[in-house]
Amino acid sequence: MNYLLNILSDDRKGLMSIITSMLNRKGIEIESISAAKTDIHTQVLINIQVIAHDADIKLMAFKIENIIEVYKVEVELLQHAAYQKVALYTLLKQGYNTQINNQIQKYGAIIVGYDNDVITIQKTGRDEDIQLLYNALEGKYLKSFSKSAVIALKAITVDDDTVISKAA
Repeated sequence: MNYLLNILSDDRKGLMSIITSMLNRKGIEIESISAAKTDIHTQVLINIQVIAHDADIKLMAFKIENIIEVYKVEVELLQHAAYQKVALYTLLKQGYNTQINNQIQKYGAIIVGYDNDVITIQKTGRDEDIQLLYNALEGKYLKSFSKSAVIALKAITVDDDTVISKAA
C-alpha cells in the first residue's frame, strides 16, 4: 500500500539519513521525499511517500517518533491524504496547437516558460491528475516530463501549536 509519512522535527543535520536508513533496513520502498523549514525556523516538516505493509509502517512510525528530535509522525494512506505534486512537461513548440491548448486548459495546467524550441507546462495536483495530462500530451512532441516529491496539505499539531505543511 502507498502511505504518506508526515514528520515534524528539529532541523538536525543527518536526521534524513537516519530516517531513510531505518526505512531501507526494513525494506520499505521510498517513492518520494521532501523536507522544508516551517514557520518556526528550528523545525522542519518531512514528507515521505512510501510503499509498505500496514504493520510495517505502523511500527516504523513508532520507531521514528522515538527519535529525540522528532516531535510528531503522522501516517495516512496516500489515497486518503491531502497532498499535491508539481509536474513539468516540456513540449516541442511545433507540436503546440489549439487541441494541445484545450488539453492544457481542461486539466488546469499553465504554461510557465517558452524557450528556443520548447514550451514548459506546469500542472499541480495529485498523481492521477498529473497522469491524465501526461496521457493527453503523450506523443512525438512531448520531449520530457518530471514530477516533484509529495507535498502534504495539512497542518500538524504539537502541544496546541499548529505548524502548517509547507514542504516543497
